[in-house]
Amino acid sequence: MMEISLDTNMFPQLRDGVRAHWAPVFFEPISGSYERFVVGVAAFNDQGFHLEWANQLDRLTCFYGANARGAISAIQIAGEYLQEDLVKRAGRAIGEPDPAVSGIAFGDTREAEGNSLEGIAQSWMAALSSLYQSGMAQNSRARELVEVAAETEGSGDRLPFLVCDYVKSKRVGFADFFSADLRENRQRRAKRNNQEPVIDFSGSRLVANFGTLKAASLPRSFELVKLRLWDLNTVQVRDKGSMAARNYEMILQRPAKDDPQVSDKQQNRLDEALKELEEQADEKQLRLRPLETYQQIGDHVLKAEAA
Repeated sequence: MMEISLDTNMFPQLRDGVRAHWAPVFFEPISGSYERFVVGVAAFNDQGFHLEWANQLDRLTCFYGANARGAISAIQIAGEYLQEDLVKRAGRAIGEPDPAVSGIAFGDTREAEGNSLEGIAQSWMAALSSLYQSGMAQNSRARELVEVAAETEGSGDRLPFLVCDYVKSKRVGFADFFSADLRENRQRRAKRNNQEPVIDFSGSRLVANFGTLKAASLPRSFELVKLRLWDLNTVQVRDKGSMAARNYEMILQRPAKDDPQVSDKQQNRLDEALKELEEQADEKQLRLRPLETYQQIGDHVLKAEAA
């Protein structure tokens, strides 16, 4: 049998076009399931990259109803971090992925040619994703999140680590209930490389995530708390039918009402954010518990787990 070897250079090429690699980005809402959505396409070459992201995420409401808000937040934050990772690592961000949130996966990398990196990414996104409409700019909410993420880059939430250290100082035996990254003081959340939900504390009576509502960067911290609610709900659903009766709580640190560094306007926004988070927690049959210090949070964990 004759073998024919084809060289892509033999085929006609766009006179002013560019050649690049591209890869789809998937969101998998159920870990281990085959269900997934195309939420982005990254196109990149030696000269740069372009990330085209889903701009019709509200369509997820048709699948998940009110619960779609958690999925939308997860997808938006995943896009922010991937954008930052592409700036830092270029193509390695796709070849050696390190996604920000659970449920994000990457497809195979392929070659393509087009008028521009943006054109390649947009054309493939239009062909592959039902959560995208050609010619539309990213919605204003996604832009706001990207801007806030850039302003706060590298300022990870230290609260879970402080709570872990405090509880361990009081009850050494509770250390194993905290996630490994907290026990070993490893930075995480900003970079993740698996599909499992983030759970900070998983005891015999209490399952909890910890988060901080920051007055100075409320939109960003608000979205991260919603992600942690999504993760808690994922574990709660998995645990249904088990013999263990555990409470599932999103425990927040919020500024004190009399904090002199927080203006009245910021306090009002914090109250509004808490109200919305409480509504989302109630929908998922989760408990939202706002406290003012990491010591108060640690004492609550000790009491709830020992009850």
